[in-house]
Amino acid sequence: MNLKMVMIIGIPLLLLFAIVVYFTMPWIAIYLGIQSEPNPPSPTTRYGEFPFRLEYEIDGKRMVIQDTLICEYDGVGADEGRGKYRKWKQRLASGEDRLTLLKLDENKEIIFPPGDAQYYMGDRDDTSMEQTLFPNALLLKKEGRITIEELISADQLLDEYNIKLISWNSSEPIKNSFK
Repeated sequence: MNLKMVMIIGIPLLLLFAIVVYFTMPWIAIYLGIQSEPNPPSPTTRYGEFPFRLEYEIDGKRMVIQDTLICEYDGVGADEGRGKYRKWKQRLASGEDRLTLLKLDENKEIIFPPGDAQYYMGDRDDTSMEQTLFPNALLLKKEGRITIEELISADQLLDEYNIKLISWNSSEPIKNSFK
């Protein structure tokens, strides 16, 4: 192979390699940095059940949802925003995906989120604060593959959808320790 052919093929390949390294190196460095961090301590309590009761009124009719939020430790996760962290799974004992107050159409529904596993399992610094939206709710809108959550205030719930959240009674979060 002559020198001219090496220059014609080699220089563009070297330039392409340099561009790829330039754009991927920061992400590789972040990934390696996160993976080199120590894992967060494991929780001593890894499973919890938290019964709750939501009472609300829709078009003057009183409704009650009683269920149990089941929370389980799910190992260690990692991302560029938090580094390594404890992951938690949660599900409702009823098997439902969420607490739907009103299904408006195929792509819109009003839901009430019961809180998250991290809060109930004592894996937050702010466990003294209630972590639900009560007396507000969320409007879920599906737009293609994307689901958008929009906060609905108690006033807007009543004015636009004739829904009034009356009471929210849930179990207290546990006091967990991490070893």
